Amino acid sequence: MTMVFQKFSSINISLLSIVLFFCLLQYPSALQVPGLRSITNLSYENPEIQSLREEVKENLMQSARGKTINLVFRKYVLKKKDTFFTVMAKTMLDHDSLSSINHLASLWDVEPGAVWLIPNMRGVAVYGSPDELCIKYKTSVDSIFPVPGSRQLFFITGRSLEPSERSYLNGTVFLKPVKGFISSKFGARMDPFSKKEQFHKGVDIACPTGSEIVASASGKIIFEGEMADYGKLIIIEHSNGYRTLYGHLQSFAARINQSVKKGDKIALSGETGHVTGPHLHFEVRRKGQPQRPRMLDGLHRGQ
Repeated sequence: MTMVFQKFSSINISLLSIVLFFCLLQYPSALQVPGLRSITNLSYENPEIQSLREEVKENLMQSARGKTINLVFRKYVLKKKDTFFTVMAKTMLDHDSLSSINHLASLWDVEPGAVWLIPNMRGVAVYGSPDELCIKYKTSVDSIFPVPGSRQLFFITGRSLEPSERSYLNGTVFLKPVKGFISSKFGARMDPFSKKEQFHKGVDIACPTGSEIVASASGKIIFEGEMADYGKLIIIEHSNGYRTLYGHLQSFAARINQSVKKGDKIALSGETGHVTGPHLHFEVRRKGQPQRPRMLDGLHRGQ
């Protein structure tokens, strides 16, 4: 089985845009791998899209017959009007293929300028060794391909995400941890102290001091204490490589190493750390990378 690559001209990356820079940090693999074929647009009239769709059809038929497929990776730079669903439809791929290979935290994790990898076969990208993945997914090594530009990340053809991981991508896992309104969004913003544009790694939820803070999802408290600008901080570890951070707290209502359920009270909000007023700073991270929080309203304890 041979991966097919063609040479392409190097991409000039402007570091003047902080938003684009953050996108490149999240999606580095496609930029750092020479030879990936490029999809310039998603029009059905684009020859590259036509070729991709035919290859996907052929590979699906070959896979169903138990035959070897020719896996090819392309790259596509997201445009302003793109959504997850338009890319999925135009490329003939599915939910699991696109989300796993591009490390998406949710189906809304779509930023213009981000570079996505586009395989010509449906499947799932997971970390591990080929031997381990063969056992876990009950498949042969012929169905496992290394993902360009990523260490220990492999694309397994014809397989799907586990239900728990799909629930994260669908945005049905995290609750809004406190009652209040979003006073500062995720992404580029003017820092209230330096008066310079900086990237905000979470969201700020304005709320009165002493407001009840709950666990946004079930997990285990792995940090409870003070940390630089965060002030009093709680970090909860969840499944599938996710963590949530709760900053500027007044006091704690849970303890380190305690397992908590979604909606359990863990703290009271405050003004500790680097703040201009009372609020909760809330972050979602996946494998160490900040993600745009997708939260459900309502405090549903024990779910």
